[in-house]
Amino acid sequence: MTSPRRSATGTLGALLAAALLVLLPTATATAAPDPGSAYIRVGHFVAGLGGMTMSATLTAYDGSTTPMVLAPEATYGALSDYQPLPVGYYSVAVRPAGAPSTSDPVLTGTLEAMAGQAYTVTGLGDASAPRLTAVADDLTAPAAGQAKLRVLPAALPGATTDVTVVGGAPVAQGAAFSEPTAYVQRPAGPVSLRVSTGGRTATADVTLASGSVSTVLVLDDGKGGLTVRLVTDATGAGVVPVGGADTGAGGLAPRGSSALVVAGGLTAAGAGAGALVLLRRRTSAVAAR
Repeated sequence: MTSPRRSATGTLGALLAAALLVLLPTATATAAPDPGSAYIRVGHFVAGLGGMTMSATLTAYDGSTTPMVLAPEATYGALSDYQPLPVGYYSVAVRPAGAPSTSDPVLTGTLEAMAGQAYTVTGLGDASAPRLTAVADDLTAPAAGQAKLRVLPAALPGATTDVTVVGGAPVAQGAAFSEPTAYVQRPAGPVSLRVSTGGRTATADVTLASGSVSTVLVLDDGKGGLTVRLVTDATGAGVVPVGGADTGAGGLAPRGSSALVVAGGLTAAGAGAGALVLLRRRTSAVAAR
């Protein structure tokens, strides 16, 4: 496994906390992976979705349970750090911010977090049809001199997205909205990424570090344009995940701590992209929003 880096930017409007503060020690790029932990981070990529709270209950393999607060409140564009969490089954519930914990959740799901695996639990889709998804993150290192990357189009519902290295090969062509693409390998070094979706275009100058694993986020900038962000998920082989984007932070902690905790539920989705949907939508709760 390579070493995922720290992420965040914003707060979960529908599932990630608006207070994405790292209040637990994060894994460092030089630490050895803990074979008994899973690595989980949370994100929110549903434009127009209001503030939400995410909570979870961990049921360990010994049958013990631990309630957790994953995100007190949040908004579009946020991505927390990876954090090592105990393996086991996580039941997740997402509610509008400020709603009683006994109220019907908007989204629910369950995830079996496996030792040594990394997951991004995130809100995807649009505000009229959001879903909670656990993306299985393949953090294995690319070939020498290469970088590995994928695209997550989260800007315009219904539009496909193309991402190309200027003067080089495409990273994604016709990528479906809100579906992570498969990873590709491209030569390491400074590059310009040209992005187009739904008639909008943008260019981002980034550096693909040798041995890194990254996600290209394509977001609606709220002004009729695009925001393109390269999130470095992992920086090298043999180290634990340590986060994503460099515009904020995230954390995980049991209830009673002010840090965030994350979990999610898994079912198959996003063939070839490693996406695992955890959605069981409560339509009555959505209508009540």
